[in-house]
Amino acid sequence: MSSDENFKVKILASEIDKQILSSSSNQVNTLRNNLVPKKIEIFVWRALKKRIPVRLELDKRGIDLHSVRCPICDDDLESVDHALIFYKHVIDVWDRVFRWWNLGNFSHFSLQEIFGGMAAANVTPSSFGAKFWQALLWVCAYRIWKNRNKMVFESKRWNAPVALNEIQVKSFD
Repeated sequence: MSSDENFKVKILASEIDKQILSSSSNQVNTLRNNLVPKKIEIFVWRALKKRIPVRLELDKRGIDLHSVRCPICDDDLESVDHALIFYKHVIDVWDRVFRWWNLGNFSHFSLQEIFGGMAAANVTPSSFGAKFWQALLWVCAYRIWKNRNKMVFESKRWNAPVALNEIQVKSFD
């Protein structure tokens, strides 16, 4: 960037992505979507970096837990993928979201595919539709995380229709 150019955050972010984050193949590039609040962008970034406090990640960081199994279902280790994608009730919510948008049934996508907006969207990556679809997927994952926390810390029960309703309402706030 030359000294006679105006400073733009977008240009700086692009330079950071090119020079720092892309230098290591296991780094996650910064993600931005101005259709969602910053707290959701931060949540997505943290989830992709495996920095949300699920039991497996807490254990890796030396926090002594009695178990790293999922505190809700006890069927598997509580990883980021399990909490946001593979937990049986979460799969039901993703199925409902995909049916809501007439995209058929949810196929087990990776976090990168979901957060990248590529999960079943028939839109070009540069289109507004792709950005909207990505924002919807981010809101879904964030609401799933919030519901997971209610179940773990407040002993609330999982209700997929209510979770979908929350996603629908929060998607258009």
